[in-house]
Amino acid sequence: MKGTVVLPVLLAACAGARSKGGDDLAPLLAELDRHGEEPVRFVLERLEAADLILFDDGLHSAVEPFEFYVELVRNPEFRRRVDVVFLEVVAANQQPHLDAFLASGDPAELLPAFRNDVSGTGGIGYRTYLELLSAIRAANLASPPEERLRVVAVSNPIDWDAITTRAEIARFLDSLADRDQDMYRAILDELDGFRSAKKGVFLTNTRHAYTGVRKSGGDFFWNTGTLFRRRHPGKSCSIRVHNVTLAIERAIADPSGPRTAQGLENVRYHWARADSGRWDRAFAAHDDLPIAVTLPGTEFGRAPYVGNHQLEAAPNQTMADAYDALVFLAPLERLRQAAALPGLYASDFLPELARRYRLLRTEDELAAEMEEAGAGSVLELVSKTFVEWPESPVPAIE
Repeated sequence: MKGTVVLPVLLAACAGARSKGGDDLAPLLAELDRHGEEPVRFVLERLEAADLILFDDGLHSAVEPFEFYVELVRNPEFRRRVDVVFLEVVAANQQPHLDAFLASGDPAELLPAFRNDVSGTGGIGYRTYLELLSAIRAANLASPPEERLRVVAVSNPIDWDAITTRAEIARFLDSLADRDQDMYRAILDELDGFRSAKKGVFLTNTRHAYTGVRKSGGDFFWNTGTLFRRRHPGKSCSIRVHNVTLAIERAIADPSGPRTAQGLENVRYHWARADSGRWDRAFAAHDDLPIAVTLPGTEFGRAPYVGNHQLEAAPNQTMADAYDALVFLAPLERLRQAAALPGLYASDFLPELARRYRLLRTEDELAAEMEEAGAGSVLELVSKTFVEWPESPVPAIE
């Protein structure tokens, strides 16, 4: 811990909000009125007790959580409290590229870190990471040593240059079964096992932030957040940033299909609203003001659990079983997905991307994709398929 700051409790006011909602919203609106807090202040208060804050951004591509992270980074109180920002999406062996960017500010230094991700295709190379890391660099340059933030990559290391066969890719994907344990250990080691009062924030997504979702047999899903909660009670706080919610419908058995690190190819899913839309209607009745609320013991927290583990989860679990708190930044209709990092798919990367893609797809899959794209080679296929995308709305709710 870098210092002690006494923080007042700020409660959000919303006079007359209850009159805007129906009777089913009354408990939610009452909690917003009595216990809702301004989001930055809420996080700072949680850092009084917790040594690790886990943020679930809802979507890796979401813009608004990263704007919130930038706001935190620019806050001197946050920098006095927090020592390390942990990134789930960057492989640990890409740390030198993060360090090089933070030293130079040259965006080109970041490209290898996002090209060499667990997917091998740069699919999580979002501009929001450049903006966040740029904000950290600027804050570090303007701050005394005790307020400078370290950025640490904690995803599984992968050496794409050394992978030359489909069997080697399969072995790597198999190794990701231990990914939550690996990230837990990397974060714990960096924080000195919670022995030195160092504090950090872990920027992650959905299941990695869960604190206590159980399987149908009663055991926990041992996600990164669950490992911290059960092995180090009181040391962590998991915060969901409100967004569209992944709703799993059923499993899809297709062992011949392409595998990904996320595993979503194995399920049929759609995007939904939490609590069948009650949360969104309550926030709208509260004038869509940014606000943070706790989940355990509240009407918000009693909402039915929806997320990655739905098919195997024990019945009657709630969102309070998954998270400690919720931060609302803007209505779903205004939320955005980030554009790509500039230069992510520049011509210097395409030959290597084509080599990887030959390993990630079977010959039949490549032939079908090339025919559909009108491509005469795998290099031409990836040059047409992998292009830098613009900013866009979040996925449509079904």
